Amino acid sequence: MALAKHVAYVEEMREKVTKEKIRRTLQLKRDLQHKIEEFDLGLESLVLVKNLAIEMLADRKMKLRYLGPIVVMRKLQGDTYILAELDGSVWQNKVAAFRVLPYLSRKKLDFNSEVKDLLDASKINLQELIAESDRDNHTREAITKPQ
Repeated sequence: MALAKHVAYVEEMREKVTKEKIRRTLQLKRDLQHKIEEFDLGLESLVLVKNLAIEMLADRKMKLRYLGPIVVMRKLQGDTYILAELDGSVWQNKVAAFRVLPYLSRKKLDFNSEVKDLLDASKINLQELIAESDRDNHTREAITKPQ
């Protein structure tokens, strides 16, 4: 009889914890609603990327806080981006969405034909990065999948 009460108690506590987690998540969202921004960055948008390499350096005041402008090549699943320099070289690492800010230019910047050709020529590298991202997602799903 004590074991039967134990199972009911565990289920009751599990429900209470779940409700509390949801309540705290909604409260955090309300508290940070003016700080959390989701940018809708499309293909070939110009962005700035936060330079995380300088965060713990002693002389970080003298370093660049943001890198860019950089061109968005593709938005991947999980809010990561594949980016390219203005000369057409594709970044080898994916960039998380929290590091990316839209670049606000005073006037519309048009890419010249050389940059557009370089961006188009790097599609092989782009396909490799997308395939790598898909493999990472499948691996992550296989690990987290309950047996």
